[in-house]
Amino acid sequence: MTRRFRARLRLFRRCALRFVIHDVLHADDPPHRLALGIAIAMFITFTPTIGFQMALAVFFAWLLRANKAVGVVLVWFSNPVTILPIFYFCYRIGHSLVRGDRVSWRWWAQLARPPLGWWDSVQFYWERFMHLAAPLWIGSLIVATVVGYASYYISYYAICGYRLKRWGTLLPPSALRELERAGAKPPPM
Repeated sequence: MTRRFRARLRLFRRCALRFVIHDVLHADDPPHRLALGIAIAMFITFTPTIGFQMALAVFFAWLLRANKAVGVVLVWFSNPVTILPIFYFCYRIGHSLVRGDRVSWRWWAQLARPPLGWWDSVQFYWERFMHLAAPLWIGSLIVATVVGYASYYISYYAICGYRLKRWGTLLPPSALRELERAGAKPPPM
């Protein structure tokens, strides 16, 4: 590995640790809201909604009263480098359930030669798109559900464990001070 590449990896690792330790574990939200924001983001990450993922994460986090900031960052997990492996895996799972014709090299070669005429081309590409879309969406929804549930429970118990070990309470000290200033009692453990 080159020195430059190793330096970038160290920088990425440092930024990722800072995000997890400072921005997630020390956020003023209770563990449920943080874990729900993570679960929503991971669910949306595994759906084929490229281009709308951040907006969907914020909307569903707002709708379900989850942490929005955590979700926006986590949907970046699906990026141009990871999108093909993620969607190929989801497509294979969906295809195994739908049991349709498998996409072959001949299918891909036909995409280069659409029929002549505007409407015939639109119909041709729409049929090809639908050939991929149904298995992809079915597989994506299955994988997204599993990943979303797993990420909720893993992150919830990790956040609770960290906070109880570090502070002895589920809310960070800054949130407890704000509650005391407002005259409210802190929630029970």
